[in-house]
Amino acid sequence: MPRQPTQLEGLDRDSRGELIRRLHRAQNDICYVCRKMIDLQVHPVDVDHIHSRERSGADDESNWGLTHQACNRSKGMRDLELQRTICLFNSHVDKYSVATAESGERHFTVNEALQEFCPKRQEVGISLHGDTAQVSYSNDGVPYTDECEVLTDDASGMRSFFGVIPFECLHHDDMNPRSIVDLEPMIEEFYIGNPQLQPSLATAQFTEPAGRSRILLFDGQHKAAAQLYAGARSLLVRVFINADREQLKQVNFRAHTKLAQIHFPQLVNDRVSHDIFQDAFTPFVRRADLSKKSERSFFGDAVSETQRSEYRNYFAGFLRYEVLTAGTDGERCRILEFVETISARSKRYPLSYDTLQSCFLSSFFLLLNPAPEPLQVTQPYRELERANLVKLTNIFVDEVLASGRFDLRRGIFRIEERLSELSGSLPDSHLRAYRLCRKPAMAVWMRELRGAISLLLAARQRYSQPQWREQRPLWAEIAPADWDAVRVMIRAVRDHKLWGERDSREMLRAVASSRQMDWRSILLEGRLPGAEEALLPRLDENFIFQRSALT
Repeated sequence: MPRQPTQLEGLDRDSRGELIRRLHRAQNDICYVCRKMIDLQVHPVDVDHIHSRERSGADDESNWGLTHQACNRSKGMRDLELQRTICLFNSHVDKYSVATAESGERHFTVNEALQEFCPKRQEVGISLHGDTAQVSYSNDGVPYTDECEVLTDDASGMRSFFGVIPFECLHHDDMNPRSIVDLEPMIEEFYIGNPQLQPSLATAQFTEPAGRSRILLFDGQHKAAAQLYAGARSLLVRVFINADREQLKQVNFRAHTKLAQIHFPQLVNDRVSHDIFQDAFTPFVRRADLSKKSERSFFGDAVSETQRSEYRNYFAGFLRYEVLTAGTDGERCRILEFVETISARSKRYPLSYDTLQSCFLSSFFLLLNPAPEPLQVTQPYRELERANLVKLTNIFVDEVLASGRFDLRRGIFRIEERLSELSGSLPDSHLRAYRLCRKPAMAVWMRELRGAISLLLAARQRYSQPQWREQRPLWAEIAPADWDAVRVMIRAVRDHKLWGERDSREMLRAVASSRQMDWRSILLEGRLPGAEEALLPRLDENFIFQRSALT
């Protein structure tokens, strides 16, 4: 059956012009989608259905909205109301991304979403009566009490209840500080009326038999935020009653990582690892005789044998996250400004968090094993290691990425494939930064840089223990002149001929390789993969070190 034209499509030019003027006045000169001003003398506009006809939207002026043409054309098959909702979500993400830009992290969590929609949230009253929990709150000033069955897990003994809780009664638990991004498909899922298949998870701590509490969401935050934007007023939640938060934190962490139930961004892995390890390590240090206890003895004294392997992973995450959040002598770590911390792939950022973790935050520069020396020795050196790595990453940012060298607005999308069409407009510094930051290449040259730095510090007698050069390259007092030499080393890497190559087909094929074996041949031997003759200068430890000797 042929599609019937809508009334809107049947309007003649004069009638459509009058309609546009009426909608412009009715909407107070504001675009229905982006909520920004429309100047009819300047902006091309469209009129479309607010609620789609497929969702029983009327085909008349009561259901038509005026938009910027670009706002309407970008929505695809969505109706205006859904696109308006998604536009609001994206504006909130941008708002809080700007607010946290100084720290380098880009966080928009369910806490900020709740704050936008429900700025005046409330505690609830909870009282237990046998296997029933009575949950009391006010809804638009009217008191309500819901009765929920209390369930007890056979394995853990934890008690919980399931409830449909108004968003005004929900708060965010920072034990799982997940950034909310890429929410558009899920907002649409709930907007069109599909159900929530799994409940969100929360805790409530209160004094029995009766007391008031905040209900704190710690999992299912994307589902919660998506429903909030889609217009829901309440959320299906499983609420754990007076549960051990540390146990829940670790169980939840394993669900996202070791058990691989759902995706957990690696930056959040390190952040949660940091918190779990710190919660156990700080009391240990406070009680310890610093001349006798060590990082290694912590794993023997304060951690059970069954947890030891997990706590070693937490320890590595603790060390990495300490670097990223360190602020020493007024210098903070700035590299996260150029790192994709949310998804596995990026079209904008030159570095993935996986690459950052595998190179700068790896055993190249961090001692990720617990040190055997007494804490009174290791703690000052751990602070020095952290400060030195912050300094090193910031020099890399200055010399390779910052000050317009890499343009985040241009990004990295298909640069190699589009190189010929971009040739006249793609700055050399941007191309070099992109290629330098590709993981298979970076893993090779970063190892050589690490060797050159440790060679420099050993030659200048910066290590109090000579053997530290191998596994603890940054456990050293590094002088300003040393940092000048390190800066020259990074420039030597940055200025290598290969990173700027645009013409040679053989080199372009080589630079597109994703195999470390190829990159070892290219950078350490100067040979393209499969070739016998060296065409390029070597970029190995000795070459990098020799460049610093010229300063």
